[in-house]
Formats: sequence, structure tokens, C-alpha cells
Amino acid sequence: MFWSTSTAEAWRAVSSAKRATISSVLIMAVSLAILGILGLGALAFHNEAQTAKRWITAEVFLKDGLEPEAIQLVRRRIVAIEGVSNARLITKAEALVRFKRFFGSELVDVLETNPLPQSYLLTLSDEGRTPEGLKAIARKAGSFPEVESVDADVEWLTILERISFTVNVVLLLFLGIVGFAISVVISRTIGLGIASRAEVVTLQRLLGASEWFVRRPFVILGVAQGAVGGILAALIVLACSRFAYAIPLVGHSFGGTNAHVAAWSLVGVGVVLGLAGSISTLRSSLPRDPWESEQVTRNSLC
Repeated sequence: MFWSTSTAEAWRAVSSAKRATISSVLIMAVSLAILGILGLGALAFHNEAQTAKRWITAEVFLKDGLEPEAIQLVRRRIVAIEGVSNARLITKAEALVRFKRFFGSELVDVLETNPLPQSYLLTLSDEGRTPEGLKAIARKAGSFPEVESVDADVEWLTILERISFTVNVVLLLFLGIVGFAISVVISRTIGLGIASRAEVVTLQRLLGASEWFVRRPFVILGVAQGAVGGILAALIVLACSRFAYAIPLVGHSFGGTNAHVAAWSLVGVGVVLGLAGSISTLRSSLPRDPWESEQVTRNSLC
């Protein structure tokens, strides 16, 4: 009974400010849709960055003339380094094959001997796929007397980490801006509804209605606006994800489960923002209780 009455009151508030309500819902839907699409883009970049990290390796080049026992001892030392999960020996013959694959055989044909050194190709664990971890691996492996040099993609990994951090910061800033903007829009819409129903609110209080009974229609209005805006945003994101799925390399991150989770989570975000906007507006725009005003007047006269 009480909820049906509050819902009817919320609908009357909507009817008194139709244009403002429709505008706020559309603004919320577009803003949340942009946020959802950016979120999917950030997720796609994160997935591709994690895939790229799996291909990061380090190669430890050995000095010439080492005995087999010394070569195996180096391997045991390298594998014992934190961040290294495996080390595969690249013989001089295999190194020459790799050289031919990348640079062609013309340069190799003029050589009388194989000048390429033996090396260990390292497989890194998650601890080693960070700039600090990779630097530590290169430093420790390079300190072994049997090692000539270490080749590690520290600079490339550092750039990738910086880009990932920047993308996350931009997304969080945009989330804050969108959240604040949506809360302001909903607050103004509910403020218009309160202004149009001010006499009704005052009458309800004079008749002894509880504070929650007075506020509930406007809370329902804010939550409903947020939910409708979130649903529209979810539909927009799902529609865009179907087109973005065809994009090479990153398109798969825009579709499937990722798109559905991101899209329908916007409904929850919309509800939360609608609730926050309605609560903040009620604190500042709701007419004062006439009984409280009369009590204050009596106290001041006394």
C-alpha cells in the first residue's frame, strides 16, 4: 500500500517535469554508455598487454670455451633467480639457424666459422614480467663470471606498464567526472519535482506523514531514472560491441562475456548514482517541516 502510494507520487513528480526527466535519462544513458565503451576499451588493452607480457623473455649469452659442467652450473644458478621459471640452452648451431631466419643466409654464407655464442633463453614467471623484476634478473644473471651479457626488454616493458597505468588513471578520472555530472543532472531533475510538489509535501507533513513517507517518492524517482538510464546505456554498449567485435586483435575483448558484464553493470552504476543524487537533493531542496518551524518560533519567543 505504502509503496504503491509512493510510486504514484513519484509518477506525478515525473509528470510535472517530463522534459527534464527525459533529458536527464538520455544524458545519463549516453554518459554511462561512453563510460562502458571506454571500460571495454581499457579491458581490451589490458588483455592484449597481458598477452604481450607472456612473450617477454630474457636471453643470457655465455662466454666462449665453457665446459659442459660450467654451462649446466650456470643454468642452475639462473633458474634459482626469483622470477625465472625455466632456462633453455640455445646452442651455437641453433643460434645460427635463428640468425638465418631473421636476417637471411646471404650474410652467413660469407662467414668461415660460427661467431654466435651459446645462450640461455629464459622463461619468466609473473614476478619476472615487471620492470623491477626483469631488471633484477638481468643484474643477477649478468654478475655470473661465465656470462658475457644479458639481453632483456626492460625499456619496452616499462613503456607498456606506463601506458597501462595512464589508461587506468584516465578511466578512473572519467568515471568520477561522469558520476558527478549524472548526480548533478538527477539532483536538478528531482529538485524540479520537489518544487512542483512542494505544497503536497507540506500538506503531507501537516497531516502527520513520516519523513520517510515524504522522501520515498523522490528516492524512487532517482533510482528509477538511474535504472532506466543504465538499461539504455547497456543496450547501447551491447549494440556497439557487436560492431567492435570485428576489429582485429582487440575485437574479441569487446564481445562475449566481457561486453555483457560491462553492459549490465552499468545498470547498477546508474541505480547507485540515481540514489546518491536523490539523497543529496532531498537534504538541500526538500521544504522544511512546518511543525519544526513552529517549534523553533515558539522557542525563540520564550
